[in-house]
Amino acid sequence: MKKMILAMMLIGSSAMANTTLFKCVVPESKSVSLNIELADDQSVDFVIVNLKEGNGQSVFFSQLDKGSVSEQLKQGSLSFLALTEQSAQVDGVIVNTGLLSLEVAGNAAEGLLLAKGNIYPLSCTK
Repeated sequence: MKKMILAMMLIGSSAMANTTLFKCVVPESKSVSLNIELADDQSVDFVIVNLKEGNGQSVFFSQLDKGSVSEQLKQGSLSFLALTEQSAQVDGVIVNTGLLSLEVAGNAAEGLLLAKGNIYPLSCTK
């Protein structure tokens, strides 16, 4: 049931126009890139993170209060839990979830994605 709800959310958000917030790379990697997009939703800030790693791709998402992404960016940062369709809480531990944290300066940002048991250092541009 959770997968069906998530699929409906992702399908619905992909039907809307998304705004690319940042395009990121891992500086010393030729095979890892990441795009951060904000879905055009009138009631919430729905952020989609597409991580491309070699031939594979992982999709993370976060649903935040409307306007909170803009407010964070104005204050020079962007941070949120990066959920997956397998995100869950097991015995008090949040599993299959990442954390994205960026420091923003003008049209650039640097930070980390902690996900999939890895730490991805990020260098981003708008």
